[in-house]
Amino acid sequence: MSRSRVDPAVPLQADLFGNAVAVPSPPTVAPPPGDVPTHLVLFEAGQRLELLIERSARIKRSVMRVDAKARTVVIVAPPREPMASIERFARARIGWALAALQGLAGSRVTDAVDIEHAGQTLTIAYELSARARRVALRVDARTGHVKLVVPSRMSRQRALEFARQNAGWIAARLKRRLAPVPLVDGATIPVFGQPHRIRHRPDARGSAWLQDGEIHVAGAAPHVARRVGDWLSAQLRARIVPLAREKAARIDRRVAIVSLRDTATQWGSCAQSGRLCFSLRLAFAPPAVVDYVVAHEVAHLVHHNHGVRFWALARKLTDGDMAACKAWLRRHGPSLMRYG
Repeated sequence: MSRSRVDPAVPLQADLFGNAVAVPSPPTVAPPPGDVPTHLVLFEAGQRLELLIERSARIKRSVMRVDAKARTVVIVAPPREPMASIERFARARIGWALAALQGLAGSRVTDAVDIEHAGQTLTIAYELSARARRVALRVDARTGHVKLVVPSRMSRQRALEFARQNAGWIAARLKRRLAPVPLVDGATIPVFGQPHRIRHRPDARGSAWLQDGEIHVAGAAPHVARRVGDWLSAQLRARIVPLAREKAARIDRRVAIVSLRDTATQWGSCAQSGRLCFSLRLAFAPPAVVDYVVAHEVAHLVHHNHGVRFWALARKLTDGDMAACKAWLRRHGPSLMRYG
């Protein structure tokens, strides 16, 4: 049977998952005679990755640890592990390491584990969390990065068994992922539910604008994605800010700040200070869905829970059919993650 490897692609946005506890580094010991290298340099897809090598008598197998903030990758290996074996281990996880460095800056991932399923090797990020009450698997709909979130008191063996039991579910989620749609010339993306084609105008002046149902983008080709993203952000802000303030005024509440972030697990959030935050992905959703998400978060200015009174207020603040909007997000929400 042929074997393939499913490695995560590079995500776009930090702080996609919750906080987690730091895992203390085990004490290191001197490497065995004749095996003195303390770093390893590998290349993948034109990228250079330098890995630090530490030795520890407290472990029986090599592990890889990534510190995205410090931009370091460390392999902790048993004292007598040959360098050839360490290099094979590193090459098998280089894709995961690059993804972790570039897209998990807000995460506390400490290791990558491999789960075998139907001839595939699924690479999963292993993360300990002081906030988690139960073990959970998360698949980033944008990138395909799989994370195993483990309560700090759960044994590694039990957590990995949970992942193996759900390997079929992971594979199915990855298979259902829609192909990414980059923000480049000729791509078609939805803007508030309506398809718009991106048209690069290298000879034009300005940034990005809407013309004849197309998004026209001036400047050099490498800047197209950023300028489209900035334009989408401005369009969403222009729609959401007055909408949030109008709905808050209905219930005699004040919105302190409205911010936009490229979140993957929440469409919106509300702080007790009155600060509202919304996902940039709402720029791709129909206006009625945007209206519902804003109503949902504004209702949290009164009720910081999801009780009966909260839902009654959210329904009152939603100008459209709240049930239909919730159903749309359940069915089509993941597809909004493919753009960009």
